[in-house]
Amino acid sequence: MPLTPLRCVLLSTTLDLRDYLSSEITRLEGHVTFIDHLDGSDAADVQMAVGWHPQQDAFDHYPNVRAACSIAAGADSLLHCPSMRDGIDIVRVVEPAQAEMMSGFVVWHAIGHQRQMGAYLQQQRFKVWQRLPKRSAADVPVGILGYGAIGARVASDLAMLGFPVKVWSRTEKPTSAGVTGFQGADGLRRMLDDTEILVNLLPLTTETRGILDAALFALLRRGAYLVHVGRGPHLVEQDLIAALDSGQLSGAAIDVFDVEPLRGDHMFWGHPKIVVTPHDACDVTLSAIGGTIRATADAVHAGVKPKDTVDRMRGY
Repeated sequence: MPLTPLRCVLLSTTLDLRDYLSSEITRLEGHVTFIDHLDGSDAADVQMAVGWHPQQDAFDHYPNVRAACSIAAGADSLLHCPSMRDGIDIVRVVEPAQAEMMSGFVVWHAIGHQRQMGAYLQQQRFKVWQRLPKRSAADVPVGILGYGAIGARVASDLAMLGFPVKVWSRTEKPTSAGVTGFQGADGLRRMLDDTEILVNLLPLTTETRGILDAALFALLRRGAYLVHVGRGPHLVEQDLIAALDSGQLSGAAIDVFDVEPLRGDHMFWGHPKIVVTPHDACDVTLSAIGGTIRATADAVHAGVKPKDTVDRMRGY
């Protein structure tokens, strides 16, 4: 006997999810019925949510929601929603292609720093024809904060290009060829020592909030370069500006911000040593989001924990 389509509410303050997910909503028709927030239908029938920066009181309106899907690999906006209850499984999207896309973004910035592309762009602006000293990738140590599936792909690709790669993670993990792993507070200090390119891929937790600060920047090789693709609240923005202005950092690529979109008068826009991108380092495909929604609906129907449920204690 066919299962009754699961009722799922769309919750977002920053995105029209019905429009964004239109192709997947059509594809899931007959399996999941999507409703809009406070559309007048019976809220007690809703057992699932799809959310991205939901309304602060959103989950108060739906007492029987059992699972909430993010539309991205990160689920911070659901995890930290004030009305999120214990007992609701928070599910994130996991897609191998995302690691490939992220790696390309990081590698582009790493090589750009190694080959001084920023300086060449400045020279072009003033019509200066001058070759700059070249350095081998082997002379530019890279440190990566976070060694999950994405971090592992980034580390492996950088190592294959000849960069010395060090990674830091919460717990000890096996590493690939050319990659050295570190753990714990002492391991973090040892990983940062002499690192010239620092890549942040950490999840956002109580322990990692504000980790990119003056004390951390001071441990890097002078003239280091930051590639920040983790979460906006990892970065202490004034400490970054101070490190850039003092020369402790030579530049920074910032893709994630504490408040998005980045407001027009933000100091990052006009800083000559900062490259701003609009949270675009990588993304999950719509088909992956749809697959996660369907798998989560199946789990709710079966009364089991969905795959890729966030561990609330760890925060990811």
